[in-house]
Amino acid sequence: MAPPRVDSQAGTYGPARDSAVFSYDAAGAREDSIRFSFQCQGSGTLKVRIPVLHANFPIQCDRGDLPERGVDFAVPAARLAGTVHVTAPPGVTWAGSVGRGEAEEEEDPSIWQRGPGEGS
Repeated sequence: MAPPRVDSQAGTYGPARDSAVFSYDAAGAREDSIRFSFQCQGSGTLKVRIPVLHANFPIQCDRGDLPERGVDFAVPAARLAGTVHVTAPPGVTWAGSVGRGEAEEEEDPSIWQRGPGEGS
């Protein structure tokens, strides 16, 4: 398992089997959104916290498949550098990426979510 591919990559981490903190870079230009994308395998839920955005969200992991799951944030603070705090349950392997660009509507709204401040 490798970190998911994202446009304008700002940071990656993994694969990992424990909780971790990783950093991502500030935007070089004014961007519309920031995307946090994860793959995980095993039973349980990753708890993801982004302090600079005052945001946290769960990523549900499945025992078999490795679907990509994540969240877009379209807020002014999305241009800042920051850290991603991931709390992982035992037995879950995960990898994460942070990318920048225009927020996109995804085909499956149960997987991708928009963060607070959408349209700000």
